Amino acid sequence: MSLKLVRFSTKERPHDIRIGALSAGRVIDLQLLSAAADAPICPDCGFEVIPLLSGMGCDEALDWAADIAADAENAPADMRYDRSAIKLHAPVGAGGKVLCLATNYDSHLKEGGSKRTIQTPRVFMKPTNNTLCGDGDPILITSQSRLPDYEGELAVIIGRTCREVEPEEALDYVGGYACCNDISERRLRVWERPEDQDWDRFFDWLNGKWFDNSLPLGPCVVPAGFIADPHDLQLQTRVNGETRQETSTGLMIFSIPQVIAFISQIMTLHPGDIIATGTPSGVGAVTDTALQPGDTVEVEISEIGTLSNPVIAQ
Repeated sequence: MSLKLVRFSTKERPHDIRIGALSAGRVIDLQLLSAAADAPICPDCGFEVIPLLSGMGCDEALDWAADIAADAENAPADMRYDRSAIKLHAPVGAGGKVLCLATNYDSHLKEGGSKRTIQTPRVFMKPTNNTLCGDGDPILITSQSRLPDYEGELAVIIGRTCREVEPEEALDYVGGYACCNDISERRLRVWERPEDQDWDRFFDWLNGKWFDNSLPLGPCVVPAGFIADPHDLQLQTRVNGETRQETSTGLMIFSIPQVIAFISQIMTLHPGDIIATGTPSGVGAVTDTALQPGDTVEVEISEIGTLSNPVIAQ
């Protein structure tokens, strides 16, 4: 049994973002159906993605939603939409933090000419209010872009507040999983310099992660209970149908429990926070291949789905 939760809006009501289940190319409006079908909804949660992922008394609601998704063809016609008729938004909103892992696959380290010397996860942040976007939203080529690049990754969505947790218990705090694309500008143009210093390159690397729409997330979030093993998923990134990245999530240097435990020693993680767990080899920077307007980038992860975004000139 599977469940893929989405936030969506219709073309007729673009600002009315609703919660649905993605199944067989259709989206079922769980909010409307739950009210009509007397669904087992936790009174403290309703049908909102983050409370549903909290794991606090929502198991019956998730099981009910999974049953509905499995029988999508028989959902009421006025509560069922073809995928082409709706817009998918990022499956969680922009209220939380985005924490990203740098060099969390040996293959990515090696393609950059480095050996493994890191002893702890390397974490940086992205602002959510301008970087987070959903399936189908554009990756933007801006006036400051010289080498915009893709990084297909598994995203972990925190479901429960956690602070100073141990690795052995860390997965209990995961609400769900999604595909994400940590778009990176490798050669930021903002201020031209006659000669780069190490500090300049650091700020290009960091600021180059902050462009608008530089964190596509989606197409859905799969609640943690519906993923048997998050370290046994196949990840593939394609550009215009050509496979550029391919790996198993089991090849991360630092596992998801290790990453959560490490971050939680530094800061409190809250429901809705996103952890992007790092990218494997195959990024465009290695071959000096930049994303171009007209490209389409897809990140596909088994048991989750395919996140697809067009590339356009801003």
